[in-house]
Amino acid sequence: MTRKLTKQQRKFANEFIKTNNAYQSAINAGYSKAYAKNAGKKLLENGGIQSYINKKVGKVEENESNAADEVLRNIYRIGAGKEIERRYVNIDNLKKEALDNDESLNARLEYMEDTTIIGPASVKEQVSAAELWFRLHGDFKNDSEEIEKQKVRKLKAEADIAEARAQEYDPEDVGNDSDGFIEALNKGAKEVWGDSDETES
Repeated sequence: MTRKLTKQQRKFANEFIKTNNAYQSAINAGYSKAYAKNAGKKLLENGGIQSYINKKVGKVEENESNAADEVLRNIYRIGAGKEIERRYVNIDNLKKEALDNDESLNARLEYMEDTTIIGPASVKEQVSAAELWFRLHGDFKNDSEEIEKQKVRKLKAEADIAEARAQEYDPEDVGNDSDGFIEALNKGAKEVWGDSDETES
């Protein structure tokens, strides 16, 4: 059974959680500099202090985890088209103007109305939530990078074909101009894509 921490030990533990520096935490907790030099060994190995720090960290992790779980539940419910509760504040601008735009609590109660609606989200919100859900699960890949690579390959191929055409073009051989163009085109295509039935003609 661990003994109850002293006020100074609790102060040290809280400081250590904030700074992760045993020496400075001991100084801030009121220990002498000589004692603080060995604070890592003496204080951090204390079972009560360890337990206190673990409980504090555990609470934060649990609270954060619960909050994250709630967000995930809401994303799933919206994406699945399930009923959700929404709260809106409607402002009657005519009443607000009649009250000279008074922002006092009593005036706001006159021109503001809190409305709660229970029902599925809009289709657009459902699609966005479902997309986010699948992305979080890794089921939905973003293809934009691959598409960009394909565009670059296509542009490079077109440039290579144009260059090959320019190299093969003989201005004196006007009669066979179209044949030279087709030949250059095929040669450029073969260099880019290799031999295939589509590039040979």
